Amino acid sequence: MQEKSIIQIIKEGEGLTTEFKRTIDSAFKIAKTIVSFANTSGGSLLVGISDSGAILGVASELAELKKLETATGKLIEPKLTIRIKSILLDGMKVMQVDVDESSDKPHYAVNEKDMKIIYIRVKDKSIPIPKLLMQGETDADLEKLLTSRHIKTLIAYLREQDSVTAKVFSRIINISEKRAERMLHDLAEKQVLLKISRNKPEAFSLKYAK
Repeated sequence: MQEKSIIQIIKEGEGLTTEFKRTIDSAFKIAKTIVSFANTSGGSLLVGISDSGAILGVASELAELKKLETATGKLIEPKLTIRIKSILLDGMKVMQVDVDESSDKPHYAVNEKDMKIIYIRVKDKSIPIPKLLMQGETDADLEKLLTSRHIKTLIAYLREQDSVTAKVFSRIINISEKRAERMLHDLAEKQVLLKISRNKPEAFSLKYAK
């Protein structure tokens, strides 16, 4: 499949595999975006582009590169490789950072409090799954949860839909509605899902980053 040009990416706008940044605010924030791409379907980060797709250019390519190096070198576990190229558009320099979907996922981003958090990509957002913050949980517990067939199916569904009910979830994975309801409540307690409706039928969504 032919690789998309940067102009095509800008025209299509932000989404599951694309994010625009005027500038990289911090290495911590960009680590979150890189990890979310690697844990999902891969993607491209364009630096020097506004949220609306306007070409602004980068003031200092070196400053942006330093933040990217800090993110990939110190703030992502396991480490992963990104590809960076500089492109001149309308006389302004734009940076394109490409991240492949990883075969070594899940990857963790280290935040300002030195906590390791997994992020995935949902639509145009990087979503945290902060189960590691809970007492008694281990890396193995988290990996087992995220790689289980039912949870992978649920996350894939919620990438396309805003919410899910126990009735819908039970049909998707072919289990009883009562069991599906217990699973959704358990995931909400583990901070993987957010209960967005307390009325019947209860609805759940992936927990969005603030």
